[in-house]
Amino acid sequence: MCWRQLPIAVVAWGALVAAGCTSTGKVQQELAGRMGAGDYAGAIEIVESQKNGAFDGRNELLYYLELGMLLHVDGRYEESNAAFERAKRIGDALYTRSLTNEGFSLLTNDYALDYAGENFERTLIHLFAALNYLQLGERDSALVEIRQVGEYLRKLQVDSTNENVYQEDAFARYLSALLYESGGELDSAFVDYKKAALAYRDYESEFGVAPPDSLFPNAGRVASRLGSWATQELARLDGAASPRVLPPGTGEVVLLHYNGLAPIKGQDKYSIPFSEAWLFYGALQAAVPPEDRASVSRAVALSSQIRGIDLVSVAFPKFVDRPYSIERMQPSADRALEITRPELVEDIGAIAKKDLADRIVRIRTKTIARAAIKYALQKGAEEAMRQASDDDVSALLVAATRISGNIARYATEQADLRSWSTLPDEIWMASLVLPEGSHDLSVDFLNAQQVVVESREIPAVEVARGQRRFVIVRTVR
Repeated sequence: MCWRQLPIAVVAWGALVAAGCTSTGKVQQELAGRMGAGDYAGAIEIVESQKNGAFDGRNELLYYLELGMLLHVDGRYEESNAAFERAKRIGDALYTRSLTNEGFSLLTNDYALDYAGENFERTLIHLFAALNYLQLGERDSALVEIRQVGEYLRKLQVDSTNENVYQEDAFARYLSALLYESGGELDSAFVDYKKAALAYRDYESEFGVAPPDSLFPNAGRVASRLGSWATQELARLDGAASPRVLPPGTGEVVLLHYNGLAPIKGQDKYSIPFSEAWLFYGALQAAVPPEDRASVSRAVALSSQIRGIDLVSVAFPKFVDRPYSIERMQPSADRALEITRPELVEDIGAIAKKDLADRIVRIRTKTIARAAIKYALQKGAEEAMRQASDDDVSALLVAATRISGNIARYATEQADLRSWSTLPDEIWMASLVLPEGSHDLSVDFLNAQQVVVESREIPAVEVARGQRRFVIVRTVR
């Protein structure tokens, strides 16, 4: 491509990128509206209708993430796992590709790359797939998915040189401990109870999620069956709570409450002097893909001719909270012998923000270097126009090139705002101890002023003696 063509091509490509961003965001706004109205079937229809539209091409992973979550909440667990399996394969392939050649997205921005998902998003695929299997009564398959949560997080730490605080999912460990215990695998249950206790220590310091009050009494129940050695080990973890033992002839309903919508991405825009921006190029010059090296070499040659007072525009992503009024749930059942206080077990919003914060230095370095390169190339295009044109026409052409170049840089220097928008912001857990048999559950959802915002009836929940049943409720308001 010659220098005369470059600004026009960049503007056109920037317009396409901006249009793709807008269409995806618009669809996700519609999904939030449908979810708020409780119309999950309608939300699923919207996603499916956009498979070859907003979620096509580089946004394919988002299609399967959104579809999988909506099907999960709608109770279509097998279909949900089919979508999550597809999401896993796409995410794994893109993650592997990014390790070998991340690239600069030189003439545009990260929208020119396939969306590979955030680290925490790819982790949560396994967690929600496990919950699907749990609802299908496939405990062993659920445990396989939970183990993959840990395996993926361990792999991430190796590949990313330990830059992420999110190294263990405490809720996944707690869930697997409950599942192992339900299957009579007490040794494995005890191991995961201990891992959950340690992980929640990190959760408390990094995400503000304290260890659930129910954790150590449940762990103590398993420890008491294993022997004094296990009780002593638990005590060394400050887990000296009395074991929680279910009365004879009863079972347990574990109620999981998905609350709110996780934060979505926004951006902060800044202008910085070119001289400062160009310093960031050196940190990433080895990552320039072969197809961009000629253009980058041209930018390097031009960089010394640019004044230090010239400004370049950069945009950095951030997660922005989406407000919701429901603060907690209040479950009830006529014959309940015990109902535990609802506890926050997973703060997805906090994990999302910290996951991004852990990588923001690398993101900013890449963004600033890319902006400096594009600015240098624009200046080169202006100079090429000046030299190639007659004097009378030159000024107009150079001005047009400058204007189109500025528009292109603004349009293309956008932070990547793509994210998994249907995730809950929080997961809460409560337990109801009930006699064997069929029970109708009621759940009130309260705001910060303890006013009931919404109520839900869950009829005919079957409780088996000595067994544990998981029930999921979803609120967005």
